[in-house]
Amino acid sequence: MTAPRCSVILPTHNRANTLPRAVASVLAQTMADFELIIVDDASTDGTAALLKTLTDPRIRIARAERNQGPSAARNTGLAMARAPVVAFLDSDDLYLPERLAVSLAVFEHEPDVICTLCSARREDKTGQGREVLLQAARLSAPAFEWAMICDLVGVESTSITVSREHAAAIGGFCPALRRTEDREFLIRLAPRGALRVLPDVLFAKGWSTDGLSNDWAAAGRGLVDYVHARPELFGRYRKLGHYFATKILVMHLRHRDLPTLLADLRRFHAAGLLAGGPVQLWRDHSAVRRYRRAHSSAEALAGLSGPPADWIGE
Repeated sequence: MTAPRCSVILPTHNRANTLPRAVASVLAQTMADFELIIVDDASTDGTAALLKTLTDPRIRIARAERNQGPSAARNTGLAMARAPVVAFLDSDDLYLPERLAVSLAVFEHEPDVICTLCSARREDKTGQGREVLLQAARLSAPAFEWAMICDLVGVESTSITVSREHAAAIGGFCPALRRTEDREFLIRLAPRGALRVLPDVLFAKGWSTDGLSNDWAAAGRGLVDYVHARPELFGRYRKLGHYFATKILVMHLRHRDLPTLLADLRRFHAAGLLAGGPVQLWRDHSAVRRYRRAHSSAEALAGLSGPPADWIGE
């Protein structure tokens, strides 16, 4: 059997209400040479019945016996994938018609690129959308890695298209992470090749009240899990660890969520993310914020090579 040009991996858990829209958006692609791998992560709603109604021969389905989270579900799909290039889709998002065609064209014309990211239309709870545009950029492996570590380029799982060979070689996504797992995956991927950032709006980010991205109270726990997976945020890039922690604390203040603020203060202190005291934390937060603003343009990204020399080891 001839392998398709692209494998689309769609993990889902209790999303029977949004899954049909996500599936339909893949089947409506202008580039039709794909396989769609749906991984049902032990849903307990009507997902199983819905999947039985899908008859397109390009669809393959796997079901987990117990819920393991999005990372493990994506890894199941990655192990099943037959195409040389893999794209991801969250079950509350949807592809726009050129999502696969535009991304695959990069792999065909730039053989050293192992990953692309694309821009999005982000929906709010009213169904209205606004475009979230990424700056067009081509980043070498060192610049790619640093851009991911420093969060200079926005990352959504549905934005990622990647070489299957390289994704498999690094072991896929970290199963222990349920937040920021997409960025951590790309940090490990980055040393293997270049990244192309596309300004094209190729997918719509859906709104789910119970989605992980809207669970603000869990952000602190997610950060602690993330920095344990990326220990450089405790050490050589401590400024970044301080910045991510204080950013979450400020968010809790803005939401007037005192219980979660106090809980995360304790959590971050125990994790070593508040070392140096309030003055040092504010200095580091301000330094990272200035740096990120200065490197947000297409020109600055194009000249990116790695971290500032004076950040390392401080």
